Amino acid sequence: MRQQCVSYHINKEHRIVFLNDNWQSFADQNSASNLTRHAVLNESIFTFISDESCRHLYQMLIERCRKEQQALSLSFRCDSPAKRRFMFMKVTPLTKGSIGFESCVVREEARNPVQLLDSKQKRSDEFVKICSWCKKIKVDDYFWVEVEEAIEHLGLFSASLFPELTHGICPACFEYVREKFSE
Repeated sequence: MRQQCVSYHINKEHRIVFLNDNWQSFADQNSASNLTRHAVLNESIFTFISDESCRHLYQMLIERCRKEQQALSLSFRCDSPAKRRFMFMKVTPLTKGSIGFESCVVREEARNPVQLLDSKQKRSDEFVKICSWCKKIKVDDYFWVEVEEAIEHLGLFSASLFPELTHGICPACFEYVREKFSE
C-alpha cells in the first residue's frame, strides 16, 4: 500500500492556510465530505477540535514546536467503519510562527463494518465518548475499550438507534501525549 499522507499548515493565529491535494479524498473516505477546502481554509484549527482536553494537547504541541523550533511526532488512530487506521503525525515549525501538520497512514486493518462509526446512521439523543487518539469508547468513568467491545458492553446491539459520538481523550492517551510533549 502506498502511504497516504494528509498535510495542512496553520499560521501564527492558528488559522489553516494550506491543505495538500490528499485532503479532500481523505475527508471523503472518512465521511467528512463537508470538510472541503473552502470550508476549512482560513478557519482556526480549534474550530475542528471540540473537546477541551484535545484542544489543550494541540495547544501544548503547537507551543512546544514553536518554542523549540524542532519537529515533534506521535502515533494515533483514525478509524473508519470498516478499517482500523494506524497513523503517524509529524508537527513541524515553519516560517513566521506557522506550523505544518502531516498525518500519514502507517497501516490499516480491515474489520467487519461497525455501524456505530458510520456517520450516516440515524442517531439517538444520547452521547458516547470516543478517544480522539486511540478510538476507544468510554464505557464507564474509568474504563475505555475498543469499539466492538463497547457496543457489547453498552448493550448497543439491541438499541433501535445508536448514540451520537462525542470526542474526548482517554486517560492513557492524555498521559502519553502530555508526558511526551510537556516541558
